[in-house]
Amino acid sequence: MSNKNALKFILRTSLIGALYFVLTVVLTPISYGPIQVRIAEALTVLPYAFPEAILGTTIGCFLANLSSPFGPIDWVLGTLFTFISSVLTYLIGKMKWKKFFAPLPPIIFNGFGVSFYVVTLATLNTRLNFYEALRYSIEHFALKPYLFGVITIGLGEAISTYLIGLPLLKTLERRFKNEV
Repeated sequence: MSNKNALKFILRTSLIGALYFVLTVVLTPISYGPIQVRIAEALTVLPYAFPEAILGTTIGCFLANLSSPFGPIDWVLGTLFTFISSVLTYLIGKMKWKKFFAPLPPIIFNGFGVSFYVVTLATLNTRLNFYEALRYSIEHFALKPYLFGVITIGLGEAISTYLIGLPLLKTLERRFKNEV
């Protein structure tokens, strides 16, 4: 990788991370909870064509989740789900699958994964450390509220990724068509 390409990679990674952080924190009321539309998740489709978005979305998610009402479990698991989603979205792009499939990893991983702890912890008025939160989520797991969370968080992800993320991806691909 040339110095020029390395600089572009670092700048894009930083910009994506900063955008993710700002969008999540500025839109806090709709970014956290069992019913959420985290607009910043639109950026998780970018790894389809821009590998630097993997690191950008992961760092941005971690930094944003530092202000999460769910505490350390969201720092770790929420960030992990975003990282896995971004990597899978990148692989979908590498395999030349249609762009339509790019939003599926964030919808699936956040819908099923984040719902596991958000639904149970949303009823608490206190932040727990990672292990306490994980134990509480397991001990107080209930299928109906969990499925409600899967649907609502998955729907929020679909709104962010399909309605905002895909048009953004197409626009950026056109803008940077010689670099993708």
